[in-house]
Amino acid sequence: MDDEMILIRKIFFTLFDLFSKPQFCACLKDDQYTKTSHKEVYRRIIAVFIDLLSVRLTDIPMVVADSTIRRYTDILSAMYKRVQINIKLNIYDQHIVDRILSLFCSLSDRIIIVPWLLGIGLVKAILECLPLLDINSGGRTLSVIGILHNISRHDDGAAEINSLDGLAILKNFQNNNNHMSNDTNNLLLSMAIALLSTPKQIRSDNKRMNRILNQLLQITMEASKTENHRSNVGFHISEPLGVLAKLFVDDHSLEYALSHAETDPQLDVTSTIDLFVKLFIKLRGASVQKNQLEHFTCTILLNILWSISFQDHYKTKLQQNEEFFKTVKSLAMDSSETVVVDDYVPSSMESMKKAANGILYNLNETLNDKKVDMTNKQPVFNTGSEKPMIMISYAHANDQFCDKILAELARKANLFSLWIDRDHLSSNEDLWEKIALGIKQSYVVLCLLSQDYFNSKSCRKEASFAVKRKKEIIPIYIGEPGDCDWLGMSFLFLISTDAI
Repeated sequence: MDDEMILIRKIFFTLFDLFSKPQFCACLKDDQYTKTSHKEVYRRIIAVFIDLLSVRLTDIPMVVADSTIRRYTDILSAMYKRVQINIKLNIYDQHIVDRILSLFCSLSDRIIIVPWLLGIGLVKAILECLPLLDINSGGRTLSVIGILHNISRHDDGAAEINSLDGLAILKNFQNNNNHMSNDTNNLLLSMAIALLSTPKQIRSDNKRMNRILNQLLQITMEASKTENHRSNVGFHISEPLGVLAKLFVDDHSLEYALSHAETDPQLDVTSTIDLFVKLFIKLRGASVQKNQLEHFTCTILLNILWSISFQDHYKTKLQQNEEFFKTVKSLAMDSSETVVVDDYVPSSMESMKKAANGILYNLNETLNDKKVDMTNKQPVFNTGSEKPMIMISYAHANDQFCDKILAELARKANLFSLWIDRDHLSSNEDLWEKIALGIKQSYVVLCLLSQDYFNSKSCRKEASFAVKRKKEIIPIYIGEPGDCDWLGMSFLFLISTDAI
C-alpha cells in the first residue's frame, strides 16, 4: 500500500474516532443532558462528519483486519436508533436521518466491514422499518433496501438476516408492492432475496427466481457494453454476477439462465456462455494490472464458468473456444499469480487459480503434458501399512464436526488408515493432486454432508471424482441433510449425526 493510500486510511479512521465521541452519541439519542443551545451546533457538526465519512468511503482501501474493528459500535448504534425512531414516527429529518442511511449504505457496500453492522441490533431495526416505507418514495427507501442487499452479500450478514425471518419480510414487501415504479428498488430486493435463499427455497419459488435470473442477465448484458462496466442504474457488473455465481450452485438455476432466460435481445445457450467467456478474457488483462475491482469480477466470472463446466452438455461450448483455454491455462500455470483483492469473498466462490484448475479438470484438459486428474502417478504420501484406507471429504466450514469424526475413528486406528487433506498441507505439491490420489487409493470415501458441502464447487469436484472412480461412499449428514441437486449418487448407508 503506497503512502497516499496510507494517508487516506489515516484520515478516515481519525474522522471516525472523533465522530465516536460520547457527546455525539448523546446528541443522536436526544440525551437530556445535551444543552438545548448546543443541540443545533452538534447537529451541524454531525452532518459534516457523516458527509466527510461518506466521501472517504468511496476511495479508502480496506484490509481484512479492518473487519474485526469494534470501537465504533456506540456511534453506529446511536445512528440506527435515531433512524428507527424517525421512521416509526414518520418524521422527515432529511438533515440527519437521510445522511445516516446514506452512510450505512456506503459502509455496507464495503463488504469487508459488514461485521461492524452485525450483532448490534441494526439489522433487526432496518427489517422492522422496511414495511413502514413507501416503495416509490425517494432515497430513504432506496437506502434501506440497499443496506439489506449489501449485508446479504456477506455470509454472516445473510445468516443474521435469515435468523430474523428477513427473507419472508423482503418477499412480502416485494409482493405488496408488485407495481413498484422504481426499477432499482425492485432489482435490489430481488438480488437480496436470491442471496438469502437456499437451493430448496429457490426451486420452491421458481417463478420469482426466474424473474430474478432474467433481471440479472439483462443488467449484466447492459453493463458489459459500457466502458466502466456499470449499468444504466449504476450497478457495477460484479454485483449481478456475484448473485449469479451464488445461484449457479443450483443446477436448476444454471439450466434456466443458460437455456430459458428471457432477455432483450434474446440470448441462447451459446450467446450466454459467450457473454461470460468474453467478459472473463477482457477482464483477465485488467487483473494482471492489479485493478482490484476488475480482478474480483474476473474471480466471479471464473466461478460462474466453473459451474458451467460441471455440465456435460455445455462442455463443448467451452472446449471450442481456443482463446478461453489459452487464458485459463495461463492462469493455472502462473506460479506468480497472487491474490491482489484484500477484500471479502463469499464462501460460494473460490480463488481464481483454484477455479481455473477446476475448469481444466472438468474439461479433461492437460497441463504441462500431464492429466489434471493425475490418476497414473505414484502416491505422494505413505499410509505406512497395508490396512484399508478411508478418505474423508468435507467442507472446511465444518472443521469442528470433522474433529469429532476423527476422534471417533481414532479409536479403531488398528483397523484402517485415514486420509484427510488437513494432514498433508505441508507438501509443496498441488493439493488437488494429493486429494485425487487419496480418493484413488481409498477403500471408501466418507462424505461429511452439509449445505456448506453442497455449496462448495471444490467438494463437488471431489465427490464427482470419487463417483467416476466407482468408490464406495458413506454419507454422514451434519444436522439437517441440506439440499443438493448435483449429488446424484447411491450411498451405502444414511448415518445421522445424532448417533455421534
